[in-house]
Amino acid sequence: MYYGMNPSHGDGFLEQQQQQQQQPQSPQRLLAVILWFQLALCFGPAQLTGGFDDLQVCADPGVPENGFRTPSGGVFFEGSVSRYHCQDGFKLKGSTKRLCVKHLNGTLGWIPSDRSICVQEDCRIPFIEDAEIQNRTYRHGDKLNITCHEGFKIRYPDLYNLASLCRDDGTWDNLPICQGCLRPLASSNGYVNISEFQTSFPVGTVIAYRCFPGFKLEGSEYLECLHNLIWSSSPPRCLALEVCPLPPMVSHGDFVCHPRPCDRYNHGTVVEFYCDPGYSLTSDYKYITCQYGEWFPSYQVYCIKSVNNTLPANH
Repeated sequence: MYYGMNPSHGDGFLEQQQQQQQQPQSPQRLLAVILWFQLALCFGPAQLTGGFDDLQVCADPGVPENGFRTPSGGVFFEGSVSRYHCQDGFKLKGSTKRLCVKHLNGTLGWIPSDRSICVQEDCRIPFIEDAEIQNRTYRHGDKLNITCHEGFKIRYPDLYNLASLCRDDGTWDNLPICQGCLRPLASSNGYVNISEFQTSFPVGTVIAYRCFPGFKLEGSEYLECLHNLIWSSSPPRCLALEVCPLPPMVSHGDFVCHPRPCDRYNHGTVVEFYCDPGYSLTSDYKYITCQYGEWFPSYQVYCIKSVNNTLPANH
């Protein structure tokens, strides 16, 4: 039912349509024509303010190259939203959506006005310690160009794939490290001459172990990083030394220790005896040494009164 539409000859509306049908129509225009006739059939042309030329729509927003749009087609009236996505290996540059709005002059247009595009995804240059990486643009499928510093060797997580490739999402596959000898264990009750922040050491590095006072080094004092990226020997240990008791007391005398001060009589401590003025040692040997908790030699030291060889005065 047409509700008052008169398709008789001379109708200005039909003449207008016939003239327009003689001109090429765009897909967007044809969709608008079809929609207008559907509205006219439902509500009647009297309910519409004018012909389909008065139906305002936004122009087709386009589809970004190497991407896609939702909805993929249709007529875009005021309030329509167009969303954009990119294919794998590409990232969207611009807004993810555009809105069809009416401008102050009454026309419809897209906000934002700039079209979004899909650009190829790049892999950022990774930071790899003790390595030099060629500064260039890496794209999907490119191989990482890396050189380890001298004394370090490249190691890949996948031992059967000695390459790192740029993935389509902008990340790296099988990213390597430049490895030297791993940081050796520190000896308890001792120290080693390396930085506390260094975790890997190049081939040829030599480190030295030391023990705190009161402890003795057991094992190799020096370790070297070999070409197979292991140390020349296992880390040494610092073993506690037995402390000697107080040295024997000497009447009319005393002692001093080496090295000073003598807070503890550790292994290797040397004690030197001396006598008070007017007294002298009974032996020329005046030293004893602490060895594994005992004094050596183990003899008692005595100070005796010196013999006065001065002749009495003549009267």
